Amino acid sequence: MGTFVISRPKEDGMALEKDDAIVSLVGDSDLAAGRQMWASSSSSHHGPDQIGGTQPTAWWESAYKEPLPQWIQVDLGSQRTVSRLVLKTPEHWPAQSQTLTVEGSVDGSTFTTLVASARYEFTPQATIDLPGASTRCIRLVFTANNGPGPWGERGAFLSGFAVYGLAGEQPGEAGPPLPEPKIPVRPGRTSLSFGTVRSFVGSVWLNFSGELSWDGTGGYTIDGTLKASSSSDARRSTVWLEYGGESESWKKSGETETSNGRSQNLPVRLTGKLAPGEKLEVRLGSWQAGVMGIGSVENSEKQQYGIS
Repeated sequence: MGTFVISRPKEDGMALEKDDAIVSLVGDSDLAAGRQMWASSSSSHHGPDQIGGTQPTAWWESAYKEPLPQWIQVDLGSQRTVSRLVLKTPEHWPAQSQTLTVEGSVDGSTFTTLVASARYEFTPQATIDLPGASTRCIRLVFTANNGPGPWGERGAFLSGFAVYGLAGEQPGEAGPPLPEPKIPVRPGRTSLSFGTVRSFVGSVWLNFSGELSWDGTGGYTIDGTLKASSSSDARRSTVWLEYGGESESWKKSGETETSNGRSQNLPVRLTGKLAPGEKLEVRLGSWQAGVMGIGSVENSEKQQYGIS
């Protein structure tokens, strides 16, 4: 890109500056390049950070078997006038069509429709013209994937998300950061597994295995079993599960223990409800008697789960 001066010659062969024709040849720039992107959900290794990647496996994909609609959005850094979008799916994929709506926002919280829902053919590129909209965030809301075979069953896909402004417009400085978009939590479940081995006096094996389920509004249930076993020379050890929200004090389950080769199992069922936006934290707690009756407590590294 650059600016070129084309001289217009006079009769005496001299070129005067006032007669110069200035021609600017400035290419359009992708206003979304390098900007922060978010998505309503993502499959493993296919998050929004993969958009624009050069590897054959670089694309964003909504979480496997999560129902539509799903969305992906970009923050342009400041309010810009946008003229068109260029969207892509991987070049080595078969042609497919996806139905989506284009939304815009100046604050990252309130979105309005810029382009009504329409079906676009990705072969592998689709271009969407915008009515000179002034916006900072652009969100694509996918409501259908009509791809062949299994493609249409797997949600929304995108490997390229380019945004262009007025002719010659270049990316500008980013303004104050916007709040991270709120992503609704759907009901779900996941397996839980915590374990530790303690060998201060003898060997002790302590663990919890079970399942965490949640209703998508903060309510949760932990079902599983605490297990404790030890070698014949082991001193008494106790194990429990600790859990709570980010703003809550830690709570404990019941305990079970082992010593001198005994094994015990304790069924555990825990329930609770978190405030909107909180994450559940879970870890394993254990205690082992030491010399002269002095015991020591250990906690496993806590794990967080977004359930509200």
